[in-house]
Amino acid sequence: MSTKQEIVDEICAHLGIPSFHISTGSTEPKELFEAIIDQLGLTAISKGLDKQGLGKLIVEADGELWLPEYDSTGGTVTKEGLLAIKLAVSHLTK
Repeated sequence: MSTKQEIVDEICAHLGIPSFHISTGSTEPKELFEAIIDQLGLTAISKGLDKQGLGKLIVEADGELWLPEYDSTGGTVTKEGLLAIKLAVSHLTK
């Protein structure tokens, strides 16, 4: 089973961008989501969104639903949410 850090590393490697560090408590930086959105060309519609909103934007750009279990307490995203983002990134960059 992949860790959140491994999932982030895989997403970043796929996009050819430097990886982001998952901090204490498995908190992913907002800059990760902003970098993904920038690489996918979704920047114009991402202004003012929090991390969960940015994750939702990425997943929904792939035509999928952002599920409640993707949101974590404290405004972060669960491992399942990161996996959904990884899948969306893979589909959107084909």
